[in-house]
Amino acid sequence: MDTKSVYSTEEAQAAKQLYDAYSTVHSETKLASILSSILNGAVADFTPAKSARDAINQIVLRYYPNEATIKANFINRELLPLNPKNISIFELPIGKSRVDICKVNGHSAAYEIKTELDTFYRLEGQLADYFDVFETVYVVVSETRVNELPAYVPEACGIYTYRQEDIDGSYVFHVYRKAIKRHDLDPVKQLSAMPKKDLCRLFGLDGKGVTKTALIQQCVDAYSPKWINTQFKRYLKQRYGAYWSRFRENCSDMYEIDYEWFYRSRLEPSLIY
Repeated sequence: MDTKSVYSTEEAQAAKQLYDAYSTVHSETKLASILSSILNGAVADFTPAKSARDAINQIVLRYYPNEATIKANFINRELLPLNPKNISIFELPIGKSRVDICKVNGHSAAYEIKTELDTFYRLEGQLADYFDVFETVYVVVSETRVNELPAYVPEACGIYTYRQEDIDGSYVFHVYRKAIKRHDLDPVKQLSAMPKKDLCRLFGLDGKGVTKTALIQQCVDAYSPKWINTQFKRYLKQRYGAYWSRFRENCSDMYEIDYEWFYRSRLEPSLIY
């Protein structure tokens, strides 16, 4: 992540240290030791916690608005309330980039998060990759930085803004600009995002002795970009549907700072906590 070194308060510095020292698989004893060694009274005004893990989660969410924090809150407030048939995916590799979050059902959408701790120096290349593959693309940025977005961000790019409430530290998201759906997608880049075995399965190809590059060319020659886009979305739903389904079933028992870990592992929180 392209992160700025900006932590303006003692609380923010302590929260960053806690986040950096934290691991989902740490025991409660280990987390209590980390909490005690780092805090030293620096953060006093958080909700009384039921465990060291709970305290660390509260402090990080309140005082360290990094990518994981914003992503978890965006999922809670914007993605989980949607139709359960929507499939969301964490950190999907596309081209030379990784999408922070993407969503697929009837149409596909990509969301790139830029927190107040981030710079914009990679954003141009990221958007170029996403616009080649996804029908709608959004940048998620704080209210205080929305006017700092570079001029190269296209009009077709949607914008979500967020702010953190002073009273309780909760996050509020707002559609600042709605994305314009794109149809001129890059079928080669979509096909390149699929493993070779899935290309063969979805397009009925025999991949034995054939390179992935050659298979992609066969698909481009034989099928329309519209059909390839349909198959790309089908691939995403089939490949990641079980991940999202398990996440939805168990997220109420997860701490937000652990969302991505549990998404990838597909383990139940009761096995870790």
